[in-house]
Amino acid sequence: MNFSMEEALSYYQKQGAPNDQSALIALLTEIQDAHGGAIPAYLVSQAAEGLKTKEALLLALIRRIPRLRLKDTHCLELCAGPNCSKRAALADFVEKTYGKDAGFEIRYVPCMRQCGKGPNLRWDGKLYNRADEALIRELTAVARKKTTTPSK
Repeated sequence: MNFSMEEALSYYQKQGAPNDQSALIALLTEIQDAHGGAIPAYLVSQAAEGLKTKEALLLALIRRIPRLRLKDTHCLELCAGPNCSKRAALADFVEKTYGKDAGFEIRYVPCMRQCGKGPNLRWDGKLYNRADEALIRELTAVARKKTTTPSK
């Protein structure tokens, strides 16, 4: 099945997009599925233009819905469950080392249900147990390299 942005926009407008958030999420999910599991940024722009809505709205939905992600955007999720949160040193390390200009998204999520193996984190959906600063440096090195390497 070939993906057609025009057909998708037409269909989801009939479903209530852009006023219906669930229709927007369904549209973004379809775009993501058709493009290898990540949404190309240029298609976010096209969707916003086609729906006559703000691109910022679609980007906010992508950031808020865990299963959605932009192409070339990495996501670090730190467990904020009661046992992992006791190991707040890892979260402090991430905030102090990377801050808002990390080059990847940082999220705190509810318990990952791996309490005996914590602290826990997910990098681009892959779960890591017994996380430490060295693991975070290793995982984020690729993302930071991409954001600091000039384009040719």
